[in-house]
Amino acid sequence: MLARHGSSRKPLQALARLAAIAWVAAPAATAHAAVCYQLPFPNPNLADGWGSTCCGRTSPHRGVDFPQAAGTPIPAVADGVVALNQWSGCLGNVVVVQHADGMFSGYSHMIAASPLGPGTAVTRGQQVGQVGNTGSCSQGAHLHLTMAPAANGVFQGTTVDPHAYIIERLECNLAPIGYLDDAGCDHITGWSQDPTAPDAVIPTHLYFGGPAGDPNAVGVAIDADVSRDDLCMAIGSCQHGFRMPTPLSVQDGQPRPVHAYGIDTQGGHNPELGSSPRTLECPLPRLTGVRRRVANPDVLGAWQFSTFADLVTLTDAQVDEFELGLDIPPAPTLARADDGSPEVWLLDGDDPQRRRHVPDLETAHAWRLQLDTASVWPTAELLALPEAPPLRPRPTLVKGTGDTVWLLDVDLDPAPAGTAGESDSAAEPTTSHTGGDSTGTDPGTDSSSPDPASAGLPPGFGNDEGCGCDSHRSGASAWLGAFALLLLRRRRA
Repeated sequence: MLARHGSSRKPLQALARLAAIAWVAAPAATAHAAVCYQLPFPNPNLADGWGSTCCGRTSPHRGVDFPQAAGTPIPAVADGVVALNQWSGCLGNVVVVQHADGMFSGYSHMIAASPLGPGTAVTRGQQVGQVGNTGSCSQGAHLHLTMAPAANGVFQGTTVDPHAYIIERLECNLAPIGYLDDAGCDHITGWSQDPTAPDAVIPTHLYFGGPAGDPNAVGVAIDADVSRDDLCMAIGSCQHGFRMPTPLSVQDGQPRPVHAYGIDTQGGHNPELGSSPRTLECPLPRLTGVRRRVANPDVLGAWQFSTFADLVTLTDAQVDEFELGLDIPPAPTLARADDGSPEVWLLDGDDPQRRRHVPDLETAHAWRLQLDTASVWPTAELLALPEAPPLRPRPTLVKGTGDTVWLLDVDLDPAPAGTAGESDSAAEPTTSHTGGDSTGTDPGTDSSSPDPASAGLPPGFGNDEGCGCDSHRSGASAWLGAFALLLLRRRRA
């Protein structure tokens, strides 16, 4: 089992890692390009620049000349791959490099053929040849640099002004940075930042069971929007942490890789974060409570339950061990009092209807509840409803070999919360990993669940994440839904 973040990791290791990221996350300029360029030499002859017809030219100049001594090494203007390496009667020895933004840079009049064959990868600043005076169009040693949207643009067709194109792209789009801190049985934690937009919150994509692109992997997107003090000095911005409850469906004792990727805000490369992948291996969590039937896929969808994040698969015998409770309502209904008090209540059960406290934002996020949708009730009428135990920190679903899905929850029938003899503690979670048999609890679990980020998701990303519905939808319990609506209307009248 991997150590939890912050518990047994050595402080010096953490400080060393943060020192390294502070170095790579230096402040960036405001304008950035997908590919970072540089001028090959600092002395372009702009008097006879791109498009010029001076100096006896019979057609516009197709590139920019850089006077240099014969034999001077020629650096590549950007990362790329050699596309052409050939002789031209007019241009002499020519090498052409293709770049990731679709542009081609051509280097002409070289003293000899480039040693780099087609298909060779080059990096910005790497030598691609030497300045020369070859070809019938050359008049003295110099580099003739051409930029074109096609490989043969060096010789014919459309070109662009090399000097202007490069000057606009001296600052490049930097790839996201970050770290997968932990893949534990309670939470997946880490951080990610885009140095190009250092203060922006960016998505992080987590893949369980394989890397991005693996058809057997399940992807989840979350925003890296958690404030962390340790990041403030290290990368100059605090709100870049991510933290999500470990999906229950992967807590089955089997080892699985967890891959994490930072998502570029400008559509560039999405790199795998540091220390990724990590191995997740969690035993079946200990489960408590009564089982409440989720009547059909419509109810599953209305609650936005996820069969990846929230569902534990058991044997039929294990499911039967949990006592039966009331079916869950067809959809969540929230209410608050009209006296301005901050409490938000989930209306649950029937005959009588109960109110259950939503204790904090973390719980609301975990249950995917929209607190701003709460109806406003007269205070006396709302408080007249019997009070049942508050919501647990996160929803836990179970199922056996059949199609029926159950929510493990508190028993709504015992005495209201806060009275003597209560049989199910308000603070008791549904799951834990504290060891022992199936009756244990873990009161210290924090179940914060950041909202998922959807920007940049590839097709098919997020298998079964979200509502967890399947394609076979049957009718909901219409009479129960109508009864709940009528009751709500009566109490709000």
